[in-house]
Amino acid sequence: MFIELTAAKIVDEMSNSNFEVLPLDSFSTISNRLNSAMGEKMIVVAGKCSAVFDGRIKSTLDDGDRILIIKKDLSIIMHGPIGVKPLNWQKPQAGPINFKAKEDSLEMVTQRTKTQEVLTINFAQLAFVSLWHAYDVSELVIYGDESDLVRYLVSSPDLIEEEFQVLRTEYNTDVGPVDIRGMGKNGETIIEVKKRKATPADAHQLKRYIEYFEEKEKKDVTGILIAPDFPQKVLAYLEENGLVAKRIPWDEVFPTIKRPKSALLEEFFGEKK
Repeated sequence: MFIELTAAKIVDEMSNSNFEVLPLDSFSTISNRLNSAMGEKMIVVAGKCSAVFDGRIKSTLDDGDRILIIKKDLSIIMHGPIGVKPLNWQKPQAGPINFKAKEDSLEMVTQRTKTQEVLTINFAQLAFVSLWHAYDVSELVIYGDESDLVRYLVSSPDLIEEEFQVLRTEYNTDVGPVDIRGMGKNGETIIEVKKRKATPADAHQLKRYIEYFEEKEKKDVTGILIAPDFPQKVLAYLEENGLVAKRIPWDEVFPTIKRPKSALLEEFFGEKK
């Protein structure tokens, strides 16, 4: 079933060649257009869809109204009507992406090349499909706290480890909330995230988390402390207790724009003293 939007008609009449709204005439025509634009333009698909992720961690998502964005670097993100956290996502260039026209739906399938994990999104109804030749060279200015850094790591888990899988954030324990709980190359992993240089107290807190999982949940877990810098004393403590130090230079991950000094009015008019 196709839904014709008045907004789509309006956009169609705009003289912006960088933005194209596709007619909702047939799934076959739409799939061909999307595949031909893959990697060249941003793809935006909105409608009622379901999703299945088949990999080390399996997940299913029943039908709901959602918007799917495939960027020019082949990263994928899908959002629902509320919240900032994506329902499904895939990092750039993780694997080929292909749209298929089925009898009564439009299907997107992507398989991660390294892990062979498959994400399938099936649109039973379409509300809006567009192609956008987007271009952006602006730098990003970031202001935030450690919770913002945690959210960024959730969206970019390879900064932690390659193929790292996030399971939970702010996981409550008797000794405090664990920033990130996930699956890494050495199995289940807990992560403490710091915005500034790590301190002995940060390393000790991570050790307390490890002890909690060993004693209360009867699990052996890997502990990682993430910070932009580590004093030698902290590194020694982490190594002594089998914990991992992961340096992430936030000022490089989040480039900031330097602000020029304010000019005097006389300088503006060229009347320097």
